[in-house]
Amino acid sequence: MNRKIFLIINTLLFSFLVVSAFAQVTVGLKEGDWIEYEITYTGTPPETYPENARFEVLTIQGTSITLEIKTNSLDGTENTNTVTFNLEDGAPDFIIIPANLNTNDVVNHEEVGSIEILGIEEYSFEGKTRELVYGSTGDLDYNWDRTTGIVIQIDQTTDAFTQSWLAVNTNIVQTQASDLDPIIQYGIIIPVIIIIIIVAILAVKRKR
Repeated sequence: MNRKIFLIINTLLFSFLVVSAFAQVTVGLKEGDWIEYEITYTGTPPETYPENARFEVLTIQGTSITLEIKTNSLDGTENTNTVTFNLEDGAPDFIIIPANLNTNDVVNHEEVGSIEILGIEEYSFEGKTRELVYGSTGDLDYNWDRTTGIVIQIDQTTDAFTQSWLAVNTNIVQTQASDLDPIIQYGIIIPVIIIIIIVAILAVKRKR
């Protein structure tokens, strides 16, 4: 094989690897996105646990996200906290994961561990059909919106109580970015162009 073609193919393979790694930590949310939850319980949960919650994305820089979390506890206490995290290292309590993951992909958290995506299924939210990815760790079952990575439902069962978080209102259906990140676009387009060029070169060589 011609040395130049060999180098082109190696570059092509490297490009695919870079795109694949980058896609695993794609942020699917945007600044200003928010989502509200209702939390229900059976049994006797601690009174400091929330009965509703609201997450709002304040800033995004690369894979670093600053999130405002507002909760109203069962005892009537209102709380507002701001948390900043890098999605590559994992969001607190897995409330956000990278966007567009597939079955058998693994979500890592440097402190908690990891969750494997067990499957993808469709669900309806505000009249729109969307895709859900799901996984489990310990006594917690998670369901995330696949396109944005935001948690839609969390279920937990303990000896004393059960709790269920369910998303009830959000702006992400109307405002989500449906276009691929430009870096991913170029990472896909350029290798495709290279393949076309290689095929054309080989076809010319065969004719000669």
